Amino acid sequence: MAMTRRVFLRTAAATGAALALPLVPVLPTPRIAAQTEDEDGAPDRNKPDFEVLRPAGPPGFEPWWVQTFLKTKTWADPNGTVESVETVEPERLFRVEGPQEGYRVPVWDARENRLVYIGVETIGPVGTPHWADYSDDGRWVDVTLTPLQHLVAMQGDMPVFKDLVTAGVERRTKPGFYRVLRRVQNETMDSRTVPDATHKYLLKDVLYTQYFHTDGSAIHYNWWAVSWGYPGSQGCLGMRMDGSKFMWEWAGVGTPLLIHY
Repeated sequence: MAMTRRVFLRTAAATGAALALPLVPVLPTPRIAAQTEDEDGAPDRNKPDFEVLRPAGPPGFEPWWVQTFLKTKTWADPNGTVESVETVEPERLFRVEGPQEGYRVPVWDARENRLVYIGVETIGPVGTPHWADYSDDGRWVDVTLTPLQHLVAMQGDMPVFKDLVTAGVERRTKPGFYRVLRRVQNETMDSRTVPDATHKYLLKDVLYTQYFHTDGSAIHYNWWAVSWGYPGSQGCLGMRMDGSKFMWEWAGVGTPLLIHY
């Protein structure tokens, strides 16, 4: 819910103390990331050669979430010496990453996974969104098992892709929180590796397989499916070619999945 200017002014006194800490430069720090591999030993090309750490604030500073209640701009620095980065609408979520610098605060923009500055006169405090607890780069996957079964690739609070899936028969796809554990671009699936399989199968050329459970459940291209949006697998989230390819290129090892009815 958008915060009015009056409510924001009432909360300004309470939040002002947290913002008025000593100024500390807040700059992204490059870090070499460990390279991950697929099951066949090939490098996981989806992962970058480096990643940008969101900087920690000064000692004692606790990040907190805010929401815009006016249409405003974000900036690359606190002083307005460069062009604005983006114009954002009301109800946009940001996480405050450091103390106020002039009229602006440094915030993490989950939709773009970047650090920007925003004017304090346009924001007000809100509760922490649920996905912020497990999504380090803003990416997560929301999976609905109720027909029509589907998944949504999310960047923070913004959907970036949606498609139908076919999940497990007899409720074999279990609700819960998962992460992509490993990836195989072209997999062969054999029922002999699934102790409780309801029938025998040997499936070759299963493309874009991303395992998220130790029981073998994965997101993957399902070329043999006959119905989309309804149960039809042994526990996996089967997708059409375009959807599975998008998820392969967009997600990676560690990407969170929230599966629910």
